[in-house]
Amino acid sequence: MTTQDDGAAIEPVVIPRLSDGVVTLRGIELSDAEQIVAICQDRQAQRWLPDLPNPYTLHDAESYIQEIVLPGWQKGERHSFAVIKEGQDDYLGSVDVHLIRGSIAEIGVNIGPGARGTGVALRAVQLIIDYAFNGLNLKHLYWRAEVPNWASRKLAWKAGFRFEAELRAFADNRGESVDMWLLSLAHNEPRDPQQAWTGPQQRETQS
Repeated sequence: MTTQDDGAAIEPVVIPRLSDGVVTLRGIELSDAEQIVAICQDRQAQRWLPDLPNPYTLHDAESYIQEIVLPGWQKGERHSFAVIKEGQDDYLGSVDVHLIRGSIAEIGVNIGPGARGTGVALRAVQLIIDYAFNGLNLKHLYWRAEVPNWASRKLAWKAGFRFEAELRAFADNRGESVDMWLLSLAHNEPRDPQQAWTGPQQRETQS
């Protein structure tokens, strides 16, 4: 048992292991730190995830695990998972449910370049959607993607998220105001595309 800064006891958290037989979600561990560095230094990650330090170091990865991932589970505010192949343990990326409030939350995804275009991202998203709705009893999930991150938007679309709005100057990317797409999925809606795809037709690499 650990304690908070105010001395209050924190019960240890049991992180579930989720699998569809091909992809598995498990807890993020300190042993994943080097792979986290490699993925977070990737050009696409740096482009679309502005909260990532640049350069992204081993210290950053260890701080992320110890100061964001573990407290997120302990406080119930963010449930973060490592994505691996079933029967293997190589860290391929992460998915999470964050900003948990009431019966709603947001989904976050960061899949490394080695697993993009293989179907791993979609399977990981489908697993965490099922966990959010059936494990956490949430009712609505939201997905934000910076314009024009079509790979992220298409991944959300494949998982059943419905496009809601384009929000002008809604977020900040390294000092610059950027537009954001907002998509949503309700617990009783299909987990496959609900609308026709309106984006580019070229192959997307995120899924």
